This record gives sequence, structure tokens and C-alpha cells, in this order.
Amino acid sequence: MANETEQKGFLKKFGKWAPMIGGAWIVLNIVAPLALLRIPAVQKYLIAVGDKLPFAIPGMG
Repeated sequence: MANETEQKGFLKKFGKWAPMIGGAWIVLNIVAPLALLRIPAVQKYLIAVGDKLPFAIPGMG
């Protein structure tokens, strides 16, 4: 019984932060990289770095 109350306390404590943490994760891992890829200077840098690699990446170049 103590385990159930401890778990409920944990969920109650962090339940209000879950949407903010989830939103921040989405922004940092999906939105920000896609926004960076639209900048021409970043595209040119990635192409230059890709040309220097000693192996081929399918679909690049």
C-alpha cells in the first residue's frame, strides 16, 4: 500500500510538468533541427562536411 501512495505522490508532483517537458523535447529534437536545415549557411556547411567524409552516405550528394 505504501508503494501505491508513493507512486501517486510522484505522479501528482510531476504531472503538471509533463506537458512542458514534452513540449521542450519536441522543440529541441524536432522543430529546432528542421528550422536549422532551412538556413542556407547551415546547408552549405553540411554539404562541405559531407564531402570530406571518407565514406558515402546514401541519398546525400
